[in-house]
Amino acid sequence: MNQELVDQIRKIVEQVLEEHAPATPQAADEKRLLAVFGATQLGLDEPLQQLQTCMQDGWKITIILSDLATKILNLESIHAAFGEENVLQENTLTDISSFVDIHQQIVLPVFSHPMAAKLALGFVDTPAIYVVYEALAKGKTVIAACDSLKQDKASQQINAIQVEYVNVLSALGVQLVPMIQIAESVNDKTSDSSASLDGPLISASIISNLDANVRELVYGTKTIITPLAREHAKKRGIKLIPKR
Repeated sequence: MNQELVDQIRKIVEQVLEEHAPATPQAADEKRLLAVFGATQLGLDEPLQQLQTCMQDGWKITIILSDLATKILNLESIHAAFGEENVLQENTLTDISSFVDIHQQIVLPVFSHPMAAKLALGFVDTPAIYVVYEALAKGKTVIAACDSLKQDKASQQINAIQVEYVNVLSALGVQLVPMIQIAESVNDKTSDSSASLDGPLISASIISNLDANVRELVYGTKTIITPLAREHAKKRGIKLIPKR
């Protein structure tokens, strides 16, 4: 099969995929932020203020509450800040993978010891934990407020275990920041940037694992881009540019 025929077939496949692909759930330039709240004894004033700052900076925010969070947190303040329609309980979530896809960044505004331990150990037993785990698996930006991890005056042994968990989470890609830096960290990740790949193939998984702020991907002249990778790039608003 000659190269010209291969190119023709590739164009036909891409055209069919584009015509039958589901509608993109949001505009490519819309900034969507997902905030996952677990149970905590910490006050909510600072994390809510940080998320409201993100809203003022143009972020559309969806809140997920763990089951235990609904029994402990002051839901009135959360509903007042973001609107009840934007606050979801974890047990109402469906198609979590697609739900994660439409959000560029995930924030854990009150990152608790139980959530940190479960993520570090890969113990994914609730929808809220699975959302974060799925986001990490897809290479999404995950920012977690570490204030609660520093406040407990636990024994030396527990503190040593906690340090180990933090190291694992950092290796997984969780960015641990103080509460007062949530908004700053979110916006630091949105400065447009470009990436470059010289490998023989660009697949959909490679596109999914690019940083959230990547808007251009420069590829080698001999690199093959799969149709699904092109579709993923289009949904994320990433321009595919051949190297010159």
